[in-house]
Amino acid sequence: MRLKINGNISEYYVQTLCLLFFPGSKFSSKTEKNADEPIAEVTLSEDSDNLTASVVLSHFGNTVSAVCKEAKNKYTSKERGANIACGKAFFEAGKNLRGIVPQWGILTGIRPSKFVIDLMNEGNSRAQAVKILREDFLVTPKKANIATEIACGEQQLISEMGKDTCSLYVSIPFCPSRCHYCSFVSYSSPKLLSLVDDYLERLCDDISETVDIINSLGLKLSTIYIGGGTPTTLNERQLHKLFSAIWAKADMSSVEEFTLEAGRPDTITAEKLSEAKNAGVTRVSINTQTFNDEILEMIGRKHTLKDFYNAFEIARNSGIPNINTDLIAGLPGEGFLSFSYSVDRLVKLRPENITIHTLCIKNAADFSKIKSEIYRKNVRDVTKCVDYSQIAAKNAGYNPYYIYRQKNSVGNLENVGFALPGTVGKYNIYMMDELQSIFSVGAGAVSKLVSLEKSKIQRIFEYKYPYEYLSDTEGQKRREKRETIEKFYTEIRGV
Repeated sequence: MRLKINGNISEYYVQTLCLLFFPGSKFSSKTEKNADEPIAEVTLSEDSDNLTASVVLSHFGNTVSAVCKEAKNKYTSKERGANIACGKAFFEAGKNLRGIVPQWGILTGIRPSKFVIDLMNEGNSRAQAVKILREDFLVTPKKANIATEIACGEQQLISEMGKDTCSLYVSIPFCPSRCHYCSFVSYSSPKLLSLVDDYLERLCDDISETVDIINSLGLKLSTIYIGGGTPTTLNERQLHKLFSAIWAKADMSSVEEFTLEAGRPDTITAEKLSEAKNAGVTRVSINTQTFNDEILEMIGRKHTLKDFYNAFEIARNSGIPNINTDLIAGLPGEGFLSFSYSVDRLVKLRPENITIHTLCIKNAADFSKIKSEIYRKNVRDVTKCVDYSQIAAKNAGYNPYYIYRQKNSVGNLENVGFALPGTVGKYNIYMMDELQSIFSVGAGAVSKLVSLEKSKIQRIFEYKYPYEYLSDTEGQKRREKRETIEKFYTEIRGV
C-alpha cells in the first residue's frame, strides 16, 4: 500500500488506520503505479481555530474522499485533535470505499481499558468516558461498554494492590511443535530441544540473581508467571528444578498468584501438574483453541479434542484451583457454527478463566503467506464470533476482566479474559496495564520497570534466542540488567 502524507501527522498512526480497512497490508514508498495497490493520501492543515484533515483513498479504480474539521481547543492536546480529525476522515472514506465499519472506530494502538482509566483520571465519569469513546473515537456502543466495565474492575484491583509490589516472569521458549499461526520465539526441533538442560541451568541462576535484586530493593512478589512457549515441554525433573530455584530465594508468603502455562494438552501429565501443585502453583492454562479436530489438524496442533478433555481432567484432579482455557476466533476454516459450538462446550466445563483471542497472524508465522486471504474472508464472521463469545460468557456467569488488542488482528478486534467471580488473573492486568514492575528472566523476555508515581516506564530486553542467551558466559547482560534496575529505582526514589 502506498501512502502520501502532507502535514504534521504520524506516518505510523496513518498506517494503523490503513490496516483497519486494508488488513495485512505492507507499506511502500515506491512511486510507480500498480492498479492492485491501494493508495491513501492524507492531508492535515490548520488555522488559528481548527485542524482540518482530508483523506483520499483509491483502490481498483475507485476513489473516495472525506474531510473532517475539529476545533483545536476541544482536546487536551493538539496531537490528539490532529489524530481524531485524520481518523474520522479516514473512517468515513474507508467505510464508503470498503464497506467496513471497524468496531473500535479509530481507537488504534492502545489498550482500551487503560485509555478509559486515563479518561477517568482526567475527571470523566464512566458515562462520560463511554460518550468520548463513541463520539470522538467512533467506537461502537458494545465495545465502549465492555472497555469501561473492564476499566472499572481494574480500578478496584489497583486500589487493593499493595505498595512496593512486583511480579516475576519466567520464559520457557520451547514447544513440542509450532502452530501455523504462531510467531513466538519458541523452538521445537530435536536439535533445539537438546538445549533445554543447559538453558534451564542458566535460567535458574538468573532467577536466583533476579530475586536477590527484588529482595534488595525491598519489593514484594505478588505474582509469578511461567510462560513460553510451552513450559510443560519440560519433564518432571526439569520442572522440579525450576520450581526449586524459585523457592530457594523468593519470599512466597506475599505471592497471591502463581501461574504455569501448560497450554498444549499433549504436554500435560498428572506427574507434571503434581510437581506444580506441590510448588504452590495456583493457576494453570489448558488451551485447546478450538473444539474442532479438523481445525486443530489444519492449524498444526498436535493434539485432539479428546486429548484436551483428558488434560483438563488431569488439571482439575491436580487440585490447582484456577484453570484458564483459550479459544481463538477466526482460525482458518472455522466459521461461526464451529466456533460457537466451541464456546458453548467450554462454558459447560466451567474453567475459572476463559480467554477469547482474535486471530492475529504476524510475519514470522507459517500462515503469513496467506494472511491477506484469511483476513479478507473472515472479518464479518469473526466479528460475529467475538460478539457471541462475550454474550455467552456473560450469560454463564463470567465477567470480563482484561482486554487488549494486537496490531494486525482480524478486524482490529480484541482479546478478552473472562473470570468467574473472585478468580481474575492478576498478572494479566498488572502486565497489560503497566501497574507494577515485571522482572523477567529467560530468552525473549522483557522486564518492565514501572513507577506509577513518576509516570515512568523502562524496558530491559533479554537476548531473543536461546543460543544467544546461553552464549553470554561472562554474564555481561546480567550485569547490565542489574545496573539498569538499580539506577531506575535510585532515580524514582530520589536516593
